[in-house]
Amino acid sequence: MRGKSSVEKAAERPAALIIGGILMDIVKIYFMNLINDIDNILILSTVIRKYGYQVKSLFGYIVLSLTVTRTMYVMVIQTLAQLPGLRIFTGIILLFIAFRLAWSMEQKDVRPIPSISFFKMMLIILATDFSVCLDSVMITAEISSNPLFIFIGIFLSVATIFIVFISFSKILGNTSWIQVIASGLIAHIAILGIARDSLSEHPLKFFEKFLEIHINNWINVFALDIAIFIIIFGVIRRLQNRTLF
Repeated sequence: MRGKSSVEKAAERPAALIIGGILMDIVKIYFMNLINDIDNILILSTVIRKYGYQVKSLFGYIVLSLTVTRTMYVMVIQTLAQLPGLRIFTGIILLFIAFRLAWSMEQKDVRPIPSISFFKMMLIILATDFSVCLDSVMITAEISSNPLFIFIGIFLSVATIFIVFISFSKILGNTSWIQVIASGLIAHIAILGIARDSLSEHPLKFFEKFLEIHINNWINVFALDIAIFIIIFGVIRRLQNRTLF
């Protein structure tokens, strides 16, 4: 049996490198989104349960819709990320969601009944995901520009994180303190997002010069303070009603 010539081996080498590069891009997208979605799943699941739905019943719709929309975001992220006022708008929405989650409480031992239509629920999921996934979308855009690789990587990561959540839903999804933590996470993301908006740049630079401080450090502290305030607010609210544990 004739061995492969040096020409044939040289031709195979680039093909192997290309395949390896493709797999590496998909793996990078997968793990990057998986890590970033650890807190996002908490936020999304809390919003879903807030309106009486269960993550398990919406699993297929959520995975497919988030995969498609996030892939679209990556394709146009450079334009979306620079739109003046976009982060401010989404930040305000997230702050509203955070306060609402901290204020409201789930009723125990009561089977949740959907309070809105399936269509409205999916719109809320997409709007919430858009608000919290911009950073991971921007990083994904730096990893690859191929829509197919991006789609596969995001699909696998979203499916994995939701499967893990559903598997531990009795622990993660049915306790009131999870809702409190989620409200703090949402508020923290909202403040940081507002600060990164192009419309916020000049006011922040003015304060930095006027007060002679490093504004980025203070923004992080302020975002953390807002998150802690909302968490404390939610804890007090639940302690008053004795529903925290």
